[in-house]
Amino acid sequence: MITWLQSNSAPALKEQLSGLSDDLIFLLPELAIVATLLLLLAFDLIFKNKKEIGLAAIGFCGLLATLATLVAQWLYFEEGQSIMNGLLRFDQLAIFLKILFATGGLLALLIASQAKKKSLFRSGESMVILMGLMLGAFLMSGANNLLMLYLSIETVSICSYLLTGLLKGKKRAEASLKYLLFGAVASAVMLYGISWLYGFTGSLNFTEPAFHEALAAIDTLPLSIALVMLFGGLLFKLGAVPFHIWSPDVYEAAPTSIVAVFSILPKLAALGIIFRLVQVIPVELFDWQRVLGIVAIASMTFGNFSALWQKDVKRLMAYSSIAHAGFLLVGLLAYSQSGNVAMLFYAAIYLVMNGAAFLLIKFAEVKVGSSRLEDFKGLGNQLPYLGVLFVIVMIALTGLPPTVGFNAKLYIFSAIWESGQALGSSVLFWVFFFGLLNTAVALFYYLKVPYYMFFKVADAERQVSQMTLVQKLWGTILVLPLLLWFFQSEWLMEALNSINFVF
Repeated sequence: MITWLQSNSAPALKEQLSGLSDDLIFLLPELAIVATLLLLLAFDLIFKNKKEIGLAAIGFCGLLATLATLVAQWLYFEEGQSIMNGLLRFDQLAIFLKILFATGGLLALLIASQAKKKSLFRSGESMVILMGLMLGAFLMSGANNLLMLYLSIETVSICSYLLTGLLKGKKRAEASLKYLLFGAVASAVMLYGISWLYGFTGSLNFTEPAFHEALAAIDTLPLSIALVMLFGGLLFKLGAVPFHIWSPDVYEAAPTSIVAVFSILPKLAALGIIFRLVQVIPVELFDWQRVLGIVAIASMTFGNFSALWQKDVKRLMAYSSIAHAGFLLVGLLAYSQSGNVAMLFYAAIYLVMNGAAFLLIKFAEVKVGSSRLEDFKGLGNQLPYLGVLFVIVMIALTGLPPTVGFNAKLYIFSAIWESGQALGSSVLFWVFFFGLLNTAVALFYYLKVPYYMFFKVADAERQVSQMTLVQKLWGTILVLPLLLWFFQSEWLMEALNSINFVF
């Protein structure tokens, strides 16, 4: 009997292993991240002193190689498919999100390279953990299985906790502990929701027809409880209300380069998973449009109004990210091709806007020694080029012309209005109304930064060094597209329209 089982299981196992090895071509970006991580670890072990340049070079080259493989996949693979025995989904949506993640990682390294102490490159631990976070985000973007979803989110979460508290400082340790405690609760709740769904359906693959059929047979109340718990963990990574409490302290305490990562990668990865989930959950079974609509309204309103009273620019950007989490959900709520495209367009533009904002904040921190608004007084008069760049970025984050931020908000508002008219949904109309209202509110706190820089006088005489040519060059490279894409954004829209959103 044992011999018979062995003889029959061996071919099946061999076939499975062969299938997994064939799928490795789809995981070339992830393998590039792993190779970079191992190189960083080996370099850190071999060299003991003055290794900042080597670690930075490995990090930049590794992410550039990853980005190159992603562009190649975008060009040569058009049809989506399940890989690794259904654990992951390989499609153009996942590839596009990974391109954003790789770009965000490069921006974080660029911001870190502008710091005086260059603390991110002083030891291999920070760089290795950053690559681990990147790997987790890559896996999140294609998660096709509830177990893979949980493991990838935990990878991102654990790396985030470590990056927040790795460097010395009482404030950083406090923020890291708070982040860890809230994150642990959110993960536990999400895992409990996943266990309910597995118990109801007997499957972890949420794209299988059997999973859909089992969902239809579940009573509304237990299904709603399970999905609310699952979405709770995802909204924590998105930084949306009411799972936002960790954001302000972490943004204020963590290094600016790390904050740039937190403000982009986990948000977009969580958005991608939420998008995949709502595509397979009928509104008739669970009214996710109403639930996420309320979350979007609360996030936009709370984030924008709270930002009005902030005295620290990084803390202001934390509440800004909460508000933008709500705007990202608006495109998803439209539940249409135009809404999906608008959501991804907004995500791409938000990446550039936020990366540019944190780069400029790092420049200002280096000049004045802090990120407090009081210390930004008169900085625009002393460094006019930096001040002009700040004005452009803040206008873009508000969503006003002539910046591409206006295009991004125009597309998502158009999509939500069209869906609201087609479906006759009162929730979508309320989301549209509060979105417009909050765009007006955002103008007041975004322009507070250039107002302090140009119209406030510094409390005491101070000498600041002028921007170097390299700083001006990097600032221009990140800010100029925000103006140019206002006139020429069709190329990105055409690329996004080519994505097949049917799984």
